Amino acid sequence: MIALVGLSFRDPGPLAALLPRTTWIEAFAAALVVAAGSLLVMFLGLRIPAVRDLERWQVLLVQEWSLTDVVAVAVLSGLCEEALLRALAVPWIGVVPAALLFAALHLVPDRRLWAWPVIAFAMGLVMGLLFEKWGYPAAAIAHILVNLLSLLRLVRKSRAATELPL
Repeated sequence: MIALVGLSFRDPGPLAALLPRTTWIEAFAAALVVAAGSLLVMFLGLRIPAVRDLERWQVLLVQEWSLTDVVAVAVLSGLCEEALLRALAVPWIGVVPAALLFAALHLVPDRRLWAWPVIAFAMGLVMGLLFEKWGYPAAAIAHILVNLLSLLRLVRKSRAATELPL
């Protein structure tokens, strides 16, 4: 909502800021490539102890989630965060400050989870560059796919952990 209000003050209006900068097919293809690459890097990052700690914490966070919860969080966070931080903020403050803001939104009080804002900063840079070249749809689709597949993996992992015999 905040993003739409902010975008409505921009000339030529909110719709123009939310359209792809290339064809829809190119935006979608770019989103798929970025999402696949991001997920691969995140998977390889599980070799880092701090990332494994973060994953264990996130598994506990989503252990009661349903498929509806996963899809809702993935879609809403992807659409809303990209509208606010990329479509609205990037043209005003730039890619790096918007990525820093995205990282700040992922801060948690537990210092052992320092990897989350670091990962969010890197993803904010990637999504910002994706937005700059292909537009909002590419960034939103990539964000949704990364969140959806990551959350599905975390929920599956939490289910597997609880199904193990004591």
